Amino acid sequence: MYLLRHEKKCVRRLAIDEINKCIIIDPGLLPIPEYIDVFVVVAQLVADQDITVANKAILITANLPFEAYPKVLEEMKIALEYTVSSKCNAYEVVVNISSKSFELFKLCADLGYIEHMMSQLQSDDVLYQLNVLELLSRLAVKPQGINYLMNNGALNLITEIIVDLPNNPLGNLLIPGYIKFVGCIAHHYPKEIFNKYPTILDLLFEAFDIGDQTLLLVALDVLGFIGVTIEGKLSLISLGRKYMQTVDKVAQLIRNSATETKVRALNCFASLISVDKDPNIPKSGPIDHRVTLMTREWFRCLSEHPSSMKFLCDTCKNPFSDIRLAAFNLLDAVCQHKWGEELVARVGGFIEYLLDRSVDYTNEAKEVKYNVIKKLASSAAFDEDTLDRIQTYIQQGPFFSENIMEVAMEEGD
Repeated sequence: MYLLRHEKKCVRRLAIDEINKCIIIDPGLLPIPEYIDVFVVVAQLVADQDITVANKAILITANLPFEAYPKVLEEMKIALEYTVSSKCNAYEVVVNISSKSFELFKLCADLGYIEHMMSQLQSDDVLYQLNVLELLSRLAVKPQGINYLMNNGALNLITEIIVDLPNNPLGNLLIPGYIKFVGCIAHHYPKEIFNKYPTILDLLFEAFDIGDQTLLLVALDVLGFIGVTIEGKLSLISLGRKYMQTVDKVAQLIRNSATETKVRALNCFASLISVDKDPNIPKSGPIDHRVTLMTREWFRCLSEHPSSMKFLCDTCKNPFSDIRLAAFNLLDAVCQHKWGEELVARVGGFIEYLLDRSVDYTNEAKEVKYNVIKKLASSAAFDEDTLDRIQTYIQQGPFFSENIMEVAMEEGD
């Protein structure tokens, strides 16, 4: 106790390191009933001015047995009276332990930590507000977290803040953080967010019209994150015209934009088309017929002249490796559908290009291309000769290369 409260930070570091070693080696070395006061002091050290001590205190306090928390969390509230850094450290502990069980979440809520976090969203400190928002988003992805935010008016408060962002002088700095927050909770709970809080989604779609490049890149990532699940796709299409206009804008960005934006737009489109990335859907299960129709319609938006698949074929041949990789990711998503396999077969020379190993690719691109070819292996869209070549390619693996021997001949005079 004396060393943990010592005025010299090197001494505090030594003391907290020893406690951490004890817990790692054998938690029974410091039984909670006997050493509860030690753990209380450690919890209060989340407010320490030395970052090393504070970080170690967060690590220890976030991994204590349940019986320690009623006393420890009550005494840790002193950290909320200090700097914003101290508050964020305390919130970090709260989020980590609240995510473990409903009982621990309820304890944190009853002690007022969650409510205190919400109140900090009114802070004038932009960086602090964004840190709190990021911590809340980690909390919101848990069932107990989202239920609390919905039932206690927290999401209503966030909606009000979002609506008022255009009037906030610092709104441009806050909007990306709030878009990420919306994307995080809408990814995990699309139905609830789309049905009950449609206003907060307007922030995402408006980002495509503002003209802010940084904001646009965030919006592309978030839209793809929401639409990567089947439930997310169905929720997005329920918005009707508003969403389809956004799909058109993403397609336009793929056709006419700088490299970084084009790559992010291609990856966004791939997430919207893909069905394999949804962890809730069996890999070998049938695809929802509505999703098949929707994704085919979205892909048509990519290009009219030339056709979407011909445009994608040309993009796969782009000399820039990052654009080519993103294009292959989209092709992989398209080939998860039967309509995608048929479109590949219709583009003259496309399958020959995919099977051509003489083209120089990065290893990552070779792996993605190999996965595309594996998806085409059982397709009815190709003739028997092509399927045999596909099988040979698969058997040889993604990194196979043909060694060509060259012999120099010496001619006499």
